[in-house]
Amino acid sequence: MQKETMSTQLEYASGICAPELYPVRVHKGDFYTADDWLPLTKGGVVEAGWGDNGMNMSRSGIIPTGFKVTYFSYMENKFYKGDFALPSDAIRDLFKEGMIGYRSKRYSTYDAMIVGMAPGGVLVVWMQGIDKQIEIGRYQATETDMEWEHFIPKTGFTRDEYVTNLINRRPEVVANFQKNGLMLGLWDTYRIKYSWRPKFEFPEGSKVEGFELRMYIGEYNFIWGDRLTKNDYEKRAITTSMDLLWADETGQDFGADIYFDEAEIFEAYKLIYRDDKEQDAELVIKYNDTRTSLEFYLRSKSEEIELEKMKVKIYKRT
Repeated sequence: MQKETMSTQLEYASGICAPELYPVRVHKGDFYTADDWLPLTKGGVVEAGWGDNGMNMSRSGIIPTGFKVTYFSYMENKFYKGDFALPSDAIRDLFKEGMIGYRSKRYSTYDAMIVGMAPGGVLVVWMQGIDKQIEIGRYQATETDMEWEHFIPKTGFTRDEYVTNLINRRPEVVANFQKNGLMLGLWDTYRIKYSWRPKFEFPEGSKVEGFELRMYIGEYNFIWGDRLTKNDYEKRAITTSMDLLWADETGQDFGADIYFDEAEIFEAYKLIYRDDKEQDAELVIKYNDTRTSLEFYLRSKSEEIELEKMKVKIYKRT
């Protein structure tokens, strides 16, 4: 399929996000060049999920050379700030490359740049498009402080009272913190990549049309067409979910929503790659003979581990 050239009228949104159960609030920030900027949305509680574009309003067409942000982490009761250079040449190339959408079959480019803020001052920047989200870099913010009234004026509460009240209104946040604490380092663990590919063991006559992989790292990618046919091994992070589309040997179209169990799949990758972190492996998806369920295995040349704790919903497509 012929790819169009990126329009000179490039326009995309700035976005911000934080992991679920670890809310933050941006005080100020922007993507910038030497003579222009695209502000990050400020104010409001941000907690939609890691990599999710939970809050964006401003739009621009600049190719940023850097970004800066000052924000407050509620679970840590700390302010963080940072000012970082961005790989502007790589960002320009990605905007130009864009993607062909699976459903539209048309060329489009990335439509958002997102800053994620995790406990410990972890910052990640992604570029987001209709069928693809890719990490640009990981950065480390430093602790800072400011007058509380300058951050949130005229609340009638002290800083500690305000933070405690906000957290206590979220019982799931409280329960998670009591069980897991801040989980410092977790979001760097998500960034570890291995060489692997999906492999589909379906009955003869079936045809996989495409699948979307969503990764714990905050990346996602819908794979179809030539990439699906080649199905090369790629350095990928561990997948949190998969949307799968296929047709069986009778021509009936099916889909499946697949959600992996975090503890199980991370343990499986740890075991498969324990002796050789550079080897290739396959995430095997098998459609059983009764056409009622999918089976999953992580397989290397010497070992196979069955995954049993996924949540899977299979449905017919019309």
